[in-house]
Amino acid sequence: MAYEHHRETDPSGLTLIVEAEDHPLNPREEYELLGQMVCWHGRYRLGDKHDWIEPDEFCQHLKSCTGAIALPVYLYDHSGLALSTTPFHCPWDSGQVGWIWMARDTALAAFSRGGKRLTPKLRHQAEEALRAEVREYHQYLSGDVWHIRVENEEGDVLDSCGGFYGSDYAVEEGRAMLAALAPEERVRKAEALAELIESERPDLTPVWLGEDAR
Repeated sequence: MAYEHHRETDPSGLTLIVEAEDHPLNPREEYELLGQMVCWHGRYRLGDKHDWIEPDEFCQHLKSCTGAIALPVYLYDHSGLALSTTPFHCPWDSGQVGWIWMARDTALAAFSRGGKRLTPKLRHQAEEALRAEVREYHQYLSGDVWHIRVENEEGDVLDSCGGFYGSDYAVEEGRAMLAALAPEERVRKAEALAELIESERPDLTPVWLGEDAR
């Protein structure tokens, strides 16, 4: 059974359940991303496939790419793996394992809207995109990927979706799903109550249903 991170029931009786994703997708393999994550590690295969044998070889390539945007990638390896673009506080179990980068033309195509100059603002946007990719990959490596579903009081699944990276984001999206389904559930319950009243006491007509119910 998957680990349950969050459960809440709204006034309509619907329940939101946020559980760990059983088989999360590796974002470096499954999605189209702007950056290339180039890593070296003796025990783990991290980041994207690449042909650079040594970090120095990659650094020489990076220097030849005018305007390239690159950020360091650090690994913390202790009871699980964590990645960041900034150093971890523990020097014993962490260190730089590579870089994430994108070419100047990639940044211009993604952020400049047809412009040909890589301004400080565009560079900042590109760096933020690279940081977001590292955060998402960190969430994948640390098991922070979630599946959400909404059930009614009978346990029927009304809607579900998986692949949410980050528990806070999963709960936020789950609550949005819950809010979207709640009005329909309230209507369903009202109609069921009206049918019950009509079958038990046909002489009574719920005034709150309006003239159409007469």
